[in-house]
Amino acid sequence: MYRGTLTKSVAAVLGSVLLFSGASLTVFAPLGGRTEAAAVAKPTPAFNLFEQRVKKPTSLSLAQATLINRIGDMTPAEANVAVLHLENALKAYLPTASKRMNTPAIQKDIKSIYTSGMPMVLARSKVKQYETRVVLQDLTAMDYKLETDGRLFYPVIQYKSFKVFKPYISKDLQTYMDLMAAESEEPSAVNGTLRIDWYQVLERAVQYEAFLKNYQNSNRTAAIKESFRTAKMYVFYGTQNTPLFDNTTKLMSEAAAIAYENSLSEAGPEEIEASPLLTQLDEFLILLEKNGDKNTQAVTDFLKSNAPAEK
Repeated sequence: MYRGTLTKSVAAVLGSVLLFSGASLTVFAPLGGRTEAAAVAKPTPAFNLFEQRVKKPTSLSLAQATLINRIGDMTPAEANVAVLHLENALKAYLPTASKRMNTPAIQKDIKSIYTSGMPMVLARSKVKQYETRVVLQDLTAMDYKLETDGRLFYPVIQYKSFKVFKPYISKDLQTYMDLMAAESEEPSAVNGTLRIDWYQVLERAVQYEAFLKNYQNSNRTAAIKESFRTAKMYVFYGTQNTPLFDNTTKLMSEAAAIAYENSLSEAGPEEIEASPLLTQLDEFLILLEKNGDKNTQAVTDFLKSNAPAEK
């Protein structure tokens, strides 16, 4: 294994776990429970107007504008529900948005003007075809983000835009939106290739784990569980095109080994013990050291027991 300059990011996340685990937390109950019922029993005019608009794709951009401009007029419970409903609506429309963009003519038009990181609003102003401009204009109004995997252009939810709502929503939703924004702005992996380094791979997994420990009753617990499952896969296996172990030599990636060793060293025994993920990773690295940093049968058996691969 390798040791070098230490990173403080994982230790900071684990420190927050220890802090919150001993504190009482106010979390948002699942939709359909008493919190939402209270929010809609006597709605404020601002919340009522938002709800009318968020239910229809044709007025989704107006719903966003309403929430941005009038969330301060809503009750805290209404603000929570409204932000969740906006995310739900953007998720629900995303397959349609992707289908609208995924035609040969529109893809070719965007490709002819696209440069890396180009915002959707700029792409809309540069494309040549009327149909493309209409689609991009609609998606820009809904505040989707333009993304590409190198072959296909597609829309994604631009979670950083949700940060404007943070002063009005519960702590668990603030944290959730921060986690989603990080993944939206810099995806962990695209087309089976990691886009972030191994330090970030571990850091994001630890952050998801911390969320699940801190906010067990959050409305977004199920979503973060899925994100954590994927992030844990990246930690222990890598991806198809960025595997943790070399397919020929079976040796562990040197960059991953350095990142994991440094992160564990910086975290220290107390933080490692507080995190099942870091505890498993610590045991994993010890086992690897005994096996020459290779993916032997003993290592495979460990992974099957502690980090089962997707079927």
